[in-house]
Amino acid sequence: MPDYGKKSYWDERYQDKDGNSDEPFEWMCGWDQLEHTILPLLPSRSASMLVVGCGNAPFSASIHDAGFINSIHVDYSDVVIKQQRERFPHVDFRVGDCLDLKEFEDSYFDYLVDKSLIDTMMCYENGTETTKDLFREMHRLLKPGGRLVQISLHKEDEVEPFNYTEGCDFVCTTCKLINLKLFDPQTTRKEVSDGGLYHTFAVFDKIEGTDPAERERIVSQHPLTLTNALSDETLDEVKKVLDLEKLKDPRIISWIDCNRPDDLFEVFEAVIEDYSKILADVLEEDHASLLDQIKATKMSPTDSSTSSSTSSSSTSSPYSSTSPVTSEDFITVD
Repeated sequence: MPDYGKKSYWDERYQDKDGNSDEPFEWMCGWDQLEHTILPLLPSRSASMLVVGCGNAPFSASIHDAGFINSIHVDYSDVVIKQQRERFPHVDFRVGDCLDLKEFEDSYFDYLVDKSLIDTMMCYENGTETTKDLFREMHRLLKPGGRLVQISLHKEDEVEPFNYTEGCDFVCTTCKLINLKLFDPQTTRKEVSDGGLYHTFAVFDKIEGTDPAERERIVSQHPLTLTNALSDETLDEVKKVLDLEKLKDPRIISWIDCNRPDDLFEVFEAVIEDYSKILADVLEEDHASLLDQIKATKMSPTDSSTSSSTSSSSTSSPYSSTSPVTSEDFITVD
């Protein structure tokens, strides 16, 4: 396992051997998926906010540009902070150890956002204790009544127990959010596992330091109603659908209809549309709306560093072709 606990690991990860910047990477999911869930939970755009473990993800700039102009974005690696400052000079990036942010006073922030720093901490050699230290530091930094929003690869029953970390006084709600990377053309059916179907989304409200009436008000709001939360029943249906998809034969398309990169892009546009229809049926959502959301998450051809057969850009479907097909014309896309 990588040595996530060492600063040198992250400095090396964020640049190549020649010192060139690594490409920005949006871990798990971006603002385009999360904004509809997060925005109702963080009603004040002028509130003070800390984003911990920001890395080189565009998420920081996105949340700032959504109106959270008093946000500070912190990472352990001075290498990546330098890169992010150059990419997004209008955003406040700072170097800091999220286990010991002594530059900030107690009860400094209204909101904290953690997108997968918890996952990094849990991969430490002493992961559970390190993650408890992270929660204690985030608890210290939050104002009474402040809110921590957290997105994790770990399951709900692995995240929720940190609500009871010694020295913390939180009340918590968790839910599952569908992993829209399932619909990325780079993700094959065989790569889909039950553990990758969703992310855990958690909200921790700090009740320490609140007066009795405010404490009662905050506690009474939980469990919160979270936008786009997946019910266990819906998740079971999604699993069944994807299990059936994984059992299907690979798609067969005519090479004669795919002799240009744009044609291959069209193939994956059709794949995405098929998946969106399946999921729309399960979630009983409007197909066009869901398709727009899925398309917003996929990689564009100009961003792809892989074969053109893993990208998409057109909206027409190759399945409308009536061209004759022979066995020599087939290619397999899975």
